[in-house]
Amino acid sequence: MSDPGGRFRMLSCGVPHTSSTSVRRQAPMQPSARFPWKSEYTVGNESIDEQHRTLLELAGLLHMAVVAGQGYKIIQNAFAALVKYTEEHFSAEEQFWIDAKSGAVEQHKRLHRQITEELLALRFEGPYGVVFCTPNELTNWVEHRLIAHFIEEDQDVYRSLTQGAKRKRVSA
Repeated sequence: MSDPGGRFRMLSCGVPHTSSTSVRRQAPMQPSARFPWKSEYTVGNESIDEQHRTLLELAGLLHMAVVAGQGYKIIQNAFAALVKYTEEHFSAEEQFWIDAKSGAVEQHKRLHRQITEELLALRFEGPYGVVFCTPNELTNWVEHRLIAHFIEEDQDVYRSLTQGAKRKRVSA
């Protein structure tokens, strides 16, 4: 497909960005309160909870960049940071469950792979270039997959570990 006049280089959330030289300087992005940390997200492990907070902050920055119509490079960098940190967090969390001798490690790994694939699907190659998700799609993924994972699977696994440790102390 051709790009008449070569004006449209990349798409971001379906909105074309032109290669105009009259690009205005963007104000630095500040962390968003789009996905604030809530006490009910707490897993009970300080390190994992801190990583979860960071994931929400990175998702908030990406959301803010998409909503503000920031340029491709800013959105791509925010997206790449979220993907990279998600992968690092999942790896660290899986190692924590392995070290704690959790029986749910393999199931948790499968869930992590699925959630990561869904995150990666929020950015794809369209007929006119790279397309990112809409703000609503990002919000849906964060609220219904990422946060739900904290509340459901992560809390369940951590709770089973702490209950197992309590049973061992009582029987000793």
